[in-house]
Amino acid sequence: MEAVPQVFVNEGTFGITDEGEVPIETADWSHGMIAPMTNGALVLTGINTGNVQVQVASDRAQQSGPDTEVWEETVSSHVWAPNGNLRIESLVHGPHPDLPLLSIAGPGWYEVEVKARGRQVNPDGSVLQSSESYLIVVQPDASGLQPGEPVTPMPVDPDEERRRQRLLRGL
Repeated sequence: MEAVPQVFVNEGTFGITDEGEVPIETADWSHGMIAPMTNGALVLTGINTGNVQVQVASDRAQQSGPDTEVWEETVSSHVWAPNGNLRIESLVHGPHPDLPLLSIAGPGWYEVEVKARGRQVNPDGSVLQSSESYLIVVQPDASGLQPGEPVTPMPVDPDEERRRQRLLRGL
């Protein structure tokens, strides 16, 4: 049986980064387990600190493991790779040397599907070896999105100023 690469997690995340850039201030946390950024994305784990197993596939047809493998959670998002160098990365140790380049078509948009199991076993724990396991499936996105075009635009809230004033008054 082939060993599954271990990725070190810190602060409950590991990255799908483009040349190591982590524009954390642009993270869209509304997707659940994946937080796309202006480029790349963060994957939110169950543990806070430790190692998780991560496998990757360049398309759904290449997913490793038998079809009977059960994934407890699945989420998809669009991820922008302006440099065409998407890699799985520990935000502490950098790109994982045993995991391949994800952006096989070069710069552009990619559809990223994250499958996970074991995220609820040790929530927010710090363990050397977690039982969490992830499969990251990445394929070029043919949706025709333009560079830098937001995938999930933030809705304009017409009552934002009124709500802000009410909060400032303590109401």
